[in-house]
Amino acid sequence: MDSVLNRCVSPGRLLSQEWLAVWTLAALSLPLISGCQDRVRMPTQTQLAAFEQAAAVETTVDMDRIRKAKLHTGPYRVAPGDVLEFTMPALLRAVTAAEAQAAQSRSDQEAPYICRISNAGTITLPAVGQLENMAGLSLADIEQKVSEAYRQYVVLEPSIFVRVLEYKTSKVYIAGEVEKPGVYSLRADQMTLVSLLTEAGGISKTGAAVVRVIRSDDPAPADSAKDAEAGGKKPAILLPVAGMNIPFSEVGLEEGDTVVVEQIQMPLFTVVGLVGKPGNYEYPPTAEFNLMQAIAFAGGLDLVSEPRYATIYRLTPDGSIARVPFRLVQDDEFTEALKTPIRPGDVVAIEHTQRTRMNTMLNNMVRFNTGLYVTGNDLWDRD
Repeated sequence: MDSVLNRCVSPGRLLSQEWLAVWTLAALSLPLISGCQDRVRMPTQTQLAAFEQAAAVETTVDMDRIRKAKLHTGPYRVAPGDVLEFTMPALLRAVTAAEAQAAQSRSDQEAPYICRISNAGTITLPAVGQLENMAGLSLADIEQKVSEAYRQYVVLEPSIFVRVLEYKTSKVYIAGEVEKPGVYSLRADQMTLVSLLTEAGGISKTGAAVVRVIRSDDPAPADSAKDAEAGGKKPAILLPVAGMNIPFSEVGLEEGDTVVVEQIQMPLFTVVGLVGKPGNYEYPPTAEFNLMQAIAFAGGLDLVSEPRYATIYRLTPDGSIARVPFRLVQDDEFTEALKTPIRPGDVVAIEHTQRTRMNTMLNNMVRFNTGLYVTGNDLWDRD
């Protein structure tokens, strides 16, 4: 009988009962409502200044250290395959009496002589024949050595000038996070990792962390430093990061080597608390996010609890945590705090306050099938 009576109650009576429940709940909540404010202590100017100075250290490759590592002092030293051009008196080139007589009668007493340094490091000159151990010498050293070799054939020491007519080049390939990846032909004195990075325009804006050098006879690189050591291969090379003491030394390259510059691990920022999608979000090296964008990535503020404050936690250089709250909404308007820059590694927390907890509690307790919706802000002011 009671169930039948309940089903026969008019909709108007149901609405009256619902309103009675609302006012009853409001009356019971009055002691809480009177003191239900956010009560967030705002930071001082000193705290704000310390927060700004606690910007995360960006993992930027120290290109100055790389450039210094490639600086070669002293003259160029010839290598096997280089083509040398000798300018010497024509008489030194004569190997027969007729050639000697012709050289003496010519008005031009000097003529160029061209030869290539062999793979064994030797050159062959007229009259004196083969000279050994020429590779690795400077041009001045070669001039001195050749002049001494001809001294036994002339009364006075001959004047000899030598220059590199054609440099022997080797091709290497570079790929990954550099400005200009591709194939490069490098001279013997440029066959180093640093020179190749410089030729390729340096590290790209997306950043890089490690470099792998793949030899032409070893196309499959090791997956890790541990695997590399086990297989007798060199481990990946760590690039020097600005502000960090990462040892870095020059590495020689060989013909056909492939250099892969691997991208740096993408930094993150985190949004937690009263947002739609709390979690970690990527922070590309070329991006500059602010607090509004960070909240937007996280799905926006929670509509039920209607938070008005956000707290940013930031790691300081000394290892401590800087914590600064910002007011997001005031007088039903968004504040300038939403323009606050977010740094990689920051944690944005939209935390509960007394007011947001009351809003959430009322939402969970008061729900009507009639479509009536009551929030905490309907019961107290929005200040």
